[in-house]
Amino acid sequence: MNWDSVVAVTDSTLVRVDLLCFDTSNPRFTPDKRPDDSTNLAIVRKLASSADLAELVQSIATSGYINIEPLIVVAESDCLRVLEGNRRLAAIMCLRDPEFAKSAGVSLPEFDQAKVLASTDMILVYRVEREEDARDLIGFKHINGPQSWDAYAKAKFATKWLDDEKQLSSQGKKSLSLNDIANRMGDKHATIFRMVTAYYVLDQAESEEVFSVDDRTKKAFSFSHLYTGLSYVEFTDYLGMHRPQRTEDPYTDPVPQSHIDNLKNLLQWLYGSKKEEIQPIIKSQNPDLGLLREVLKSKAATRELEERVSLADAIVTATPKDVRFSRHILAANNELLKALNTLDGFDPEGQSELEEIAESAAKRAISIRSSVRAAIEDANGVVK
Repeated sequence: MNWDSVVAVTDSTLVRVDLLCFDTSNPRFTPDKRPDDSTNLAIVRKLASSADLAELVQSIATSGYINIEPLIVVAESDCLRVLEGNRRLAAIMCLRDPEFAKSAGVSLPEFDQAKVLASTDMILVYRVEREEDARDLIGFKHINGPQSWDAYAKAKFATKWLDDEKQLSSQGKKSLSLNDIANRMGDKHATIFRMVTAYYVLDQAESEEVFSVDDRTKKAFSFSHLYTGLSYVEFTDYLGMHRPQRTEDPYTDPVPQSHIDNLKNLLQWLYGSKKEEIQPIIKSQNPDLGLLREVLKSKAATRELEERVSLADAIVTATPKDVRFSRHILAANNELLKALNTLDGFDPEGQSELEEIAESAAKRAISIRSSVRAAIEDANGVVK
């Protein structure tokens, strides 16, 4: 196909809808939103479940497709690959073929099929010569724009961009730093830096075959657990990672070989492993990520976590006894206050066994008070 005769590079024009195809490497396809395969059916099915496709279908069904904003395309051997506008293409495919929509799990409203078909025969596109030529627009639109991607998609997009810029630099050509890329994407450099670093860590774990995102135990993939954790020195120290200055770009393989086992441990703590039947110890980012940070401050607690994979046990080891004692005393006092305030709810006939429990609590309280008093007197040099 002579694509120049259909649409010239940097031109916008109407093209037949059957000349368009999906971008199977769409950054939107994150580990928990990835199509089962590269077929149109699988892609539309996934967009329907993860990208609010129904809302767009309803809009086009009501008013027809309006060629105002062009789809951004790049020429392939057999089609024009849609770099920007895959949701619109999916909605159009469904409306043009109700049986296809049904197979993809997309419910169609009542609509004037002749009108919609006529409006979707020819689609306005803007052709770029290379995928890289569309990055500024796509990046800005989906990083902080009206159709923002999730964190993993942003990281994937920025990392691919940075890798290409590094390749240009290795050839002695002018290239962009990650700071330049962040500015073009309209995002803060620090945020993109953490995301790209985390993406490199995951990529290294995959290449070293110590972890696979597809092996995680939960369906959802909480990428933020990793890039947030890597902002703490305790996490990067555990991985033996160099912490670059803000003027440096993230390293491609940030974890040294001496710490690859630690990399496996960390990712399994965050995401678990179906193959090894390991559940993640991070149930929610708050407070579990902070607790893991405290554990990593202590060599003894870290070793216990490595051996027993119990965050609760490890945090006990990581917490000094004086801190634990203080917390227990305050918690016990608070609970006793609650019991005192609800004393009128005591049922002498139905809860007589509580007398024994109260007696036991009183004895323990007296024992603790005596020990505390004796320790204070000893510290103050009081003669008994």
